Amino acid sequence: MQYAFVALALALFGQAVANPIVGSEAESTVPASFPVSDLTFGDVHTGTTLSQGGIHIDSAQQEFPASLFLCRATGCASCTSFDLSTAPLNQCLTPNPIFSFVSVAIIQPSNEGLPFETTVGTTGCGQLLQIPTVNECFNVNGAVFETFALLT
Repeated sequence: MQYAFVALALALFGQAVANPIVGSEAESTVPASFPVSDLTFGDVHTGTTLSQGGIHIDSAQQEFPASLFLCRATGCASCTSFDLSTAPLNQCLTPNPIFSFVSVAIIQPSNEGLPFETTVGTTGCGQLLQIPTVNECFNVNGAVFETFALLT
């Protein structure tokens, strides 16, 4: 019985711990040149991460390249980028090394949008906030953001 409890506790703990993912320091100043909007917990964001034009039939080949920029300063400055084509879906991901970020952008040259939700979250993905569009910088407010997840 005691071993079953330990196994159950480890299984639950494993689900709550975010998986580390390594990014690259962003040399691009592109995210800082995007229009800037604010996102705050309590804002309603549902559905798929889309560009302003929505997903088009021929967008399947144009989804990538797409990169998520997590930024330590407002206005998408001082960022670390993550290649979204290599990030796993439906997992809580934590930048390695762990850092807090206050702004975020998804750079996608095709501006077609993505077939999954891109979210940023609090520690362990306890709360998630969806990034509603690509090629726009968002200052994220209302919590300490340290994780992200791509959700189908």
